[in-house]
Formats: sequence, structure tokens, C-alpha cells
Amino acid sequence: MTGNTGGRPPLLLLCSAQFMLALDFAIVNVALGNMQRDLGFTDSGLQWVVGAYALFFGGFLLLGGRAGDVVGRKRLFVSGLSVFTLASLVGGLATDPFVLVAARALQGLSAAAVSPAVLALIAAGFPEGKERVKAMGVFGAVSSAGFSGGVAAGGLLTEYISWRAVMLVNLPVGIVLLALAARRLVADHHTTRSARLDLPGAVLVTSAMCAFSYGLTAASDTGWGSTNVLASLAAGTVLLIVFLVVQTRVSAPLVPLSIFRNRGVSSGNGIAFLSGGVMSVSTFFITMYLQQVLGYSAVKTGLAFFPQAFVVFLASVPVVRLTGKLGARNVLIGGGLLLVAGSVLLAQVTSGSSYLLVVLPGGVLLGLGVTVMMITTAVAATSGVAGPQMGLASGLYNSSRQLGVGLCLALGVVLAGMAQGAVRAIPIGGFQAAFWFTAALSAGIVAVSAIGLRHMAGAPAAGPKAAAPRPADTGAAAGAPAAAK
Repeated sequence: MTGNTGGRPPLLLLCSAQFMLALDFAIVNVALGNMQRDLGFTDSGLQWVVGAYALFFGGFLLLGGRAGDVVGRKRLFVSGLSVFTLASLVGGLATDPFVLVAARALQGLSAAAVSPAVLALIAAGFPEGKERVKAMGVFGAVSSAGFSGGVAAGGLLTEYISWRAVMLVNLPVGIVLLALAARRLVADHHTTRSARLDLPGAVLVTSAMCAFSYGLTAASDTGWGSTNVLASLAAGTVLLIVFLVVQTRVSAPLVPLSIFRNRGVSSGNGIAFLSGGVMSVSTFFITMYLQQVLGYSAVKTGLAFFPQAFVVFLASVPVVRLTGKLGARNVLIGGGLLLVAGSVLLAQVTSGSSYLLVVLPGGVLLGLGVTVMMITTAVAATSGVAGPQMGLASGLYNSSRQLGVGLCLALGVVLAGMAQGAVRAIPIGGFQAAFWFTAALSAGIVAVSAIGLRHMAGAPAAGPKAAAPRPADTGAAAGAPAAAK
């Protein structure tokens, strides 16, 4: 078992790394205008500051998750974090658009190694039941706090220092985390010499994910009918089908399809996809509403998100306790209803709506719901998974959420009437349509939780027996001992 000298992984260290990744995903959004003015980005090129990160992060997540099972999660964590820190330095010192976009791509690639390694180390290091629920609670809380707080931090750093600070802030944090990892993390022993990476499968699924990520990112700029978007999505679909066929015919598949017989894994990934969409669409359109309709500056926009981030911080401990007491299914249903309520309230915005009466309470309800999603979905998506497959389950969970972020944001942009250009003035009806869209996604979360997690109804995660998997639930991992099959 991976752990520190006491046998368990240092939770604060791992969650600090996850916080940095989540923060970095959101922190650049408020700084985009300053980056464009300083480096001379075109309108169409500016989106790739965000898009390059999303493309490489989403494209390599499954490969990163499985690689941790094969080469060792500590090794992947340390190497990925090293590259991420170096890429942050390069991006912070960039003097032209190409260098900044390349640095963001490298950040996304390294994050695809670090993020599943963090989740796998936590899940493998804490026994299923109350201990894992608590550990996942901390993981989910810092992830959602990083996502929500990224906008606030980006506004403050951009306004009072420079857009470069949103990149360079990772440098001291990364160096400290690397020093602590060298001392506190010990090599895990889940991998064996016989374990190997399914290279054909890795190439196919990574190519498919990259094609999907590129198509979804480009759709918001060129429209869904453009040749590049249609060709990318078609290529991604074909590659994914070929990948699934290959996985049924190789002896050591990258993704043993039997893992989806575990209803917690399959339903948890569905919820991760939908909740990723709710987070990305709501954050994007709240930001645009504050700036375009209410006329907020970058720093004022950042401060407007602070209450949501604070609610995430306050709600994390109660959500962990409720998950342990009521079970993941019941808590996810409640969290989905909170997301529905927040989305419906935000859908009432007009050109004269008050921040205090509409945006603030809507954002707080979304913050509460997001806290539930980040904490409890991770519990469901790793429930009943054998140790040798924990990296795979973590990669699947992160991939589902990232695909939800990209696909749902692209759809939200289309619904808001922005499909034929970069961000510009949005009609008020566009904001309303986008928030009704997040309400529909949230209703989907309620439905999947109620139906897909029925086996977890009335079964709080109180101990290992609460989620004991059947042999068919997890499938066999490459190189796994017979007892894990």
C-alpha cells in the first residue's frame, strides 16, 4: 500500500497538489484580456490559452491513470508535478502567444499524470468505508475550492500584479510539494514486473480523446458546422469504436471493459460528466454576466466569486459526514437538487438583475451542490475497485468530468447564440438559455443518482462490507493477483 512512513499517504500533500491543478484550470479565465493585450493574441487564438490545456489534459487522462498502475503512482506524481512546475515558469515568462499556448499544453499533459495519481493514491491508501469517505471529502473539497477560487484569485493577481502571476504562482508551490513528496511519499507496490501498458490501446484512446477535445474546443470559435469540428468529432468517434474493439481482443487491455459492470463506477462517471458540465457552464456564464451586463472589472468579478468559494470551504465537512451517515446515493440526489435550484434561480436573470438578490444566492446554491459532487462522486466512482485498477478508475473519473467540461460548455455556447465567434456581447436570452441548460444537466444528475446507484440506497459507507464488490464488478487487471480478479 502506498503511504508515508505510517502506511498512509500524506493527505495534505496530495490534496495541495490537486488544489494547485484545480486552481490553475480556472485561474487564467479572468486574465485572458490582459494576456491578449500584452502578447498580441488574435480573438481566435486567445481561446487556445484555455483550449490547449483542456486538449492535452482531457486527451491523456486515461493514459495517465493507467500508467500509474503500471509504472508506479509516486513516480508518475513526482515526474508530472516537476513538468507542471517547469511549464508554469515557461508560461509566466512567455513573450509571444506560441510560447504561452505551448506552456499551457505542457501543463495539461503533466496534469493528466498528476491528477489521477493523486486520486489513486488516496483511494488505495484509505480503506473503503468511513476512512475513504473522509479522505475523499478532503480531496473533493480542495478540488471544488480550487475551481471556485480560481476565478477570485485570477482577478486579484491580474489586477494588482500581472497576468504573469497566475502562472508563476505555481512555481513556489510546486517546488515545496516536490520537496515534501521526495520525503513523505513511498513507492507503491501494487504494480508487478509482469504488468505492462497496452500501447495500441493507449494510442487509440489518447488520439480519440484529443480529437474530441480539439473538436469541442474549436466548436465555440468556428461553430459546430465547420469542417475542422466535424472531422475531429468524426475521427474521435471512429477511434473510440476501434479502441473498444481492441480492448475485447487483447490479453492485457488498457481499460478492461468489465470495470463498467461496477454500477458505482459507471454511474459515478455519468454523474462526473454531468457535474463537470454544470461547473464549467455556470462559471463561464456567471463571469460573462458580471462583466458584460453588470459591468464588473476583473478584480470585482473575482471578489464576486469569493462567497461561492467560501461556501465550498464551509460545506465540505458537513457533506463528508452526511455521506458517511446517509450514503452516497442520497447525498448525490440532494446535491443535484441544489444544483437545479441554483440554476433555475440564475435563469431568471435580466439586464437589471441584482447581484445580491439573484447572482449571489444562485451561486451559493451551485457552490453547495458542487461541493457534494466533488466529494461524493469520487466515492461512488471508486467504490468496489480493486487496488491494481485504482489508477484506471481515477483516470476514468477525471476523463468523464473533463469531457463534461468541454462538451457541455461548447453546447452552452451554442445555446447562448455564440457559436460563430469568440466571446462577445451575449443577449440576455442567451444567459437565460445557458442557465436552463445547467438546470437540465442537474436534473440528469438527480436521475442517474436515483436509478444508477440504487444498490447504494440506505447503505452508508460505514465499512468495507458496505460496498464489497462482486467478482464481476471489477474485472481482472493486467498483472493483478488472482485474489483481485
